[in-house]
Amino acid sequence: MKKTILSAFVVLLTMPVFAQGFSTFIVEGSLHPAVIKNAKGDEPSSIEVIVSPKSDVSNINFKYRLLSGCSVSPAITADFTQPQKVLVTKNDGTSKEWILYVKQLTPASLPLELSFSTDNPSEWNHKVKGWAALGVDQSKPTVIRFGNKAVSFWVAFNEPAKQLKYELKMVSKEKVNFDGEFIVETSADGQKWKILKEFDETNQISVDGNYQHDLSKDVRFIRWTYITRNKLNLNLNNIEVTAE
Repeated sequence: MKKTILSAFVVLLTMPVFAQGFSTFIVEGSLHPAVIKNAKGDEPSSIEVIVSPKSDVSNINFKYRLLSGCSVSPAITADFTQPQKVLVTKNDGTSKEWILYVKQLTPASLPLELSFSTDNPSEWNHKVKGWAALGVDQSKPTVIRFGNKAVSFWVAFNEPAKQLKYELKMVSKEKVNFDGEFIVETSADGQKWKILKEFDETNQISVDGNYQHDLSKDVRFIRWTYITRNKLNLNLNNIEVTAE
């Protein structure tokens, strides 16, 4: 099984050469490197971090580094119970709005059922239990849209689980073969992960996209990650984790 290693500090989705933004953002208790997205045009750029249930997001330790020649205002505080909006300005006077998210992954009770739709959009806030996402396309709230590499979706639960079901589909009007790398992983602690299912050129995504896996009793976290994306976007939905 191929082993994939991501950066220990930060995942950069896009970074223009003369960007106004952050080069690193590290939060105590994070379960994954921060995802820094430097958006183009008028769209705000963003930083997303997932932290453990034990973290105090109202007073959390963090540190960051700005790109050369940049300053940030207002000052970033230790209270991330709500996203923080800041303005990063370069010394040439150009500026960019940033939204900083520290998402606490609070475990849910089982069964955990996630079916996103117009009436139940995939919009995370601090009251959400059982799931969080990093880098997903927020313009597609009826699904979890994977539109870039290193995008991930996480679920967490607080009791032994028996089975996982989910729907994973390629976004294409034509019949195509999957040409990237996408993995599903499980973990007992949110730190050490085991691959449950891997999709690539030799392990294609099925036409109906419906999958079912048995889970070991120690699993408390499940994560879906787009490791390598070439052309295709993917949609994840209808997730169900059942209890023992």
